[in-house]
Amino acid sequence: MKWSLTVAVCLLSLHGSEAWATQRHLEEDHENEIPSRKFHHKKAGPPDHNKLVEMARYVMHNCDWVSIATISTQPAISGFPFTNVKSIVDGSMANSTGMPYFYMSPLDFTARDLTKNTRATVLVSLEETRYCESQKWDPEDPRCTRLMLSGKMKKVKEGTPEYTFAKAALFERHPAMAHFPPDHNWFVAKMKIAQIAMVDWFGGAKYVSVKDYLAYNYTGEEVLHYYNRLHL
Repeated sequence: MKWSLTVAVCLLSLHGSEAWATQRHLEEDHENEIPSRKFHHKKAGPPDHNKLVEMARYVMHNCDWVSIATISTQPAISGFPFTNVKSIVDGSMANSTGMPYFYMSPLDFTARDLTKNTRATVLVSLEETRYCESQKWDPEDPRCTRLMLSGKMKKVKEGTPEYTFAKAALFERHPAMAHFPPDHNWFVAKMKIAQIAMVDWFGGAKYVSVKDYLAYNYTGEEVLHYYNRLHL
């Protein structure tokens, strides 16, 4: 009986070691397969917090999704603020414009709200790049830049050069969109920006000129390098 118990304990110990080794091996494979965006920040990182326009464009271009707030049309909460998540681009990976573009369906909460009231605010955070995590900053830390764009949403006219550019950029950054249900009447939308607020350091929010923001020639290639590395 004593011998049997000893063998059982050894087998359990061996199985546990193998399981741990297998799990660690899988984790290492996963880490090697999907590189963190920390890879870029070791080389460059976000701009200095005093460079407001450059910082705003950096955060917008390097984020894949936004939280978008609209005025709800749902009967139970009509008139309340309502938030949703939307995938976003501000141009192609190699050509940032600063203009937020969306791929929407009229069946979605956000699109329904916008048919009644086109005003919206979108928020993007530097936390999406994992830079804040690498610095051990909480997402609410003022140094973890958050950018808030407010304005009116509008459809991009199908068949125009802007539509072709925006849709191609959306599908480049979010390839799953090509497989979205075709009967959902998808359309491309953008925001006509009225105000840009940003928190990127201590001392409260700062306001970025919309004109300067859109005119800035952002040439960062962090996103392009990141996605290229994914496919090595």
